[in-house]
This record gives sequence, C-alpha cells and structure tokens, in this order.
Amino acid sequence: MRLHPAEVAREIKQFAFFKSFSEDLLLQVSTMMTGKSFKKGEFILRQGQPNQSLYFLRSGKVEIILSGEVVAELGQVGEVIGEMSVISENPATTSVRAADDVECFTVQASDFDHVHPKDKDHFDALLYRLYSSILVERLMKTNEKARLFEIANRELQRVQADLQEVGDKHVLLVESDKKQQVVARMAVGGTGVRLDIANNKEEAQNFVKERKYDAILCEETFLDILVQAHKDKVSPHLVLLTNPNVTENIETMKGLPFVDNIMSRDPEDRSFTVRSLLTTLTKVLNKNIFGIEKYLSWGADVQLKCVKASKEREGLKDDMVAHFKQSGIRSSILDRVYLVAEEMLMNAIYDAPTDGKGQALFNHLPRKTEVNLVKGQESNLRYAFDGTMIAVSVEDPFGALTKEIIISYLESCYQGKAGSLNANKGGAGRGLHQIIENSDLTIFNVKKGVKTEVISLFNIETGRKEHKPSFHYFFV
Repeated sequence: MRLHPAEVAREIKQFAFFKSFSEDLLLQVSTMMTGKSFKKGEFILRQGQPNQSLYFLRSGKVEIILSGEVVAELGQVGEVIGEMSVISENPATTSVRAADDVECFTVQASDFDHVHPKDKDHFDALLYRLYSSILVERLMKTNEKARLFEIANRELQRVQADLQEVGDKHVLLVESDKKQQVVARMAVGGTGVRLDIANNKEEAQNFVKERKYDAILCEETFLDILVQAHKDKVSPHLVLLTNPNVTENIETMKGLPFVDNIMSRDPEDRSFTVRSLLTTLTKVLNKNIFGIEKYLSWGADVQLKCVKASKEREGLKDDMVAHFKQSGIRSSILDRVYLVAEEMLMNAIYDAPTDGKGQALFNHLPRKTEVNLVKGQESNLRYAFDGTMIAVSVEDPFGALTKEIIISYLESCYQGKAGSLNANKGGAGRGLHQIIENSDLTIFNVKKGVKTEVISLFNIETGRKEHKPSFHYFFV
C-alpha cells in the first residue's frame, strides 16, 4: 500500500540523512519516494551495473558483496544504499543483497532536480554537505580497515615465520567444511609444513592407517578419528577444533580426556581463525606453548609485574588500568579487564599454590585472609596492548591446573552451581567462569608440575552484542 507523502515525511524525518531538512523540503522529497520490497536473497544493486537510485533502509538487513564475498552487513534503519554510485556517476562498486526480507524507500537522483526553485539552492547545498559527510565517513572507515588489515598482515607474517622455523613437519587436518579447508591452506601455505586434508571419515581413516603425523587437527564431527589416532599412536599432538560455544563443548571434552589441545574457531572471522591455526601449530610443533607475545602483533610492549602477596592485588590492577588508559581504551572494556585480572590474581594466590604432594596450600582460606607468597611460590602478571588486542596473563610456578578441573568447574558453573570444586585440589580452579565469560578468548597453557599460564584477550574493535565466550587449552 502506497503511503501518503505526509506519512513518508514523518518516517524519513527520523533518518540520519534527512535530520537537517526542513518540514517543507521533507514533504517535497517524500512526493518523489516510492516504497520497494526485496525478498531474502534478492539483489538490490549488482556490482558493475549502473545505478542512479538512492535506497533508504526501513526494515531488514542487507549484505555488501565484493567480488562474490560478503564484506559487511547493514541493518540500521535509515541506512543509505547506492550513494557512492550516485555521487560518482559510475557503476556500482559492490553488490547489495537482501540478507532477509527488506523494505526500502527509493528515489531517483534525477528527481531532486524537481525541487521547487525557491528551495533549490538550499537543497543543493544540503545534498552537497550530506554527500561530503558520507564520503568522509566512508574514507575514515576505509582507512581504519586498512590500518587493521596492516596490523593483521604483519602479525600473520610473524606467525608464519615462527612456523617456518619448525622445519619439515607433516600435519593432517580432518575437516569437511570447504571454507575452513581454504582457511587452513591460507594459514599453512608458504611455511614449509606439509598439510594433508581429509574431507570425510573414510579419507581420514586411510590417512592415519598409511602414515604418522607430527600433529592431527580434527573438527568435532569426526571425534572417532581422534580416538583411533590416539589408540594407534599416529601422532604425538592431537588438536580438537571446536565451535566458540563453551556449553556445547563441555560434553565433547569430557569424552576425550587424552586430547591435550583444544582450539575454538569463529567461522565468521577468517582472519582470527587463520591466526589461531598458525599460533596453535607453532605452539604444539615447537613444544613451546607459553607467552602472551604469541597472540600480539610484533613489538607490543609487554609489562611484567611480580605477584608476591594478596595485599598487592589492588595496586597491580590499578597500575594495569592506568597503563591501558594512556592508549585511550574505553572504560567498558577496562572494567572487564579489571574483573578478569582480579580473578586471575585470586587464582594464582589462593588456588594455584600446592605442596610437594599436590595438595592445595591456601584455597581453604577466606579470600580476605592475607597470603604472602615465598620465593618459589610467586606468580607473574603480564599485560600489553598492540593497537587492536589487549592481552593479560598470570602464570604460576605449579602447573597444577588439569583438564578435569577446567571441565568440571565450567560444567558446574553453566549448570548454576558455581564454585562446586573439590576443595582439596589446587590449580587455579575458582573464577574460571568469570574469566572466560568476560574475555573474548581465554587460553590455558599448562606444563604439569612446572607452570600454569592463563591468558585473556580483549579485542577493542568488536562489540559484544552476540558475544560467545570461547577458550583454547594446551597441556604438555
């Protein structure tokens, strides 16, 4: 049903594009507009084709597609579509496709010539200002994306160089998803590591029967391949590839107690997955799993503080927050960092220390009881920011954290029984739920009886509307 121009004017008045328009101009523009619907999957614009229409999003979401790949999604009411081709008078540089059912207002740019003569100069000035602001905004976003790409590219090159130092290694990936196979090839390509890829169970079984591997990475739908590889001692390093959802992974982990390495992947973030794969392979093949530097861009200034007593916690956290504030980090992110650091320090001071028999020394004490760590019990707090990622870690010299503690504690937390751990076990048991829930990624690195390192990462470029806590762990 066609809307009356007055109804259109009332609606578009709320759109950012028209905020500075007078009532009279809004009404004039409204007479030029028509409503248009697009079904999910239908193209609004096609790359390379001419376009002289502006579209204003009323409902639904659209995908921006460049050379066949989705590069962005728009869903804000009033979002402008097609403005670049209208401004430049060139063919559309990207395709725009309805991600779900979409309603738009559309207007031909040539219709703007019909604005009343008395308003024409003012109208043209408004359009010029709006188009200029759009171009500036697009340029700023492009520059920011270029900056982030450069940072990610430098980090990717660094991690690939680290993997090259591993030498001639042979890795098997059991993965049915073609996109994830491409990601793996991107990650390993040029490093010297030989990569076999099994698309299905039968191919994987043939691979593990025919040869041994330095590492096997297996996605969660082929768990019996990991069981077979463990039984036949095909590889010293088995890595389970999971989705980012903690609750969905707990039962899987319980059934694979022999798997010492777990890595979660985000199918919507190819850059993150490439870096995670490279870092994981470098860690397990080099047999060097520790260090927050592995998750940061080269040159990040890592701060190191020794943790000697419970009364030092507040000062250590305050110094850390002050350090990050100098880089302009938002307070909402720093609140999460502060909370995670508190839980890490509490674990390192009260839960991690054990005696020679593996019995906890301090986790029976109330958390307000002061604890002083003697030489050999002290922990280290590290933190750094590389421009996009904050990393915070605490390591203790006990290596008492086990996979069973992580799994049982997380299981109890997600079942609403937080804190129901065996009180006789040390090993940074308490607070793991808070650490994982408030971090973008948590990594547990453990060398039994020697060292436990817990790393939390916070990406300052991403929102948390659809945050799914995830973690990796590595045990040697």
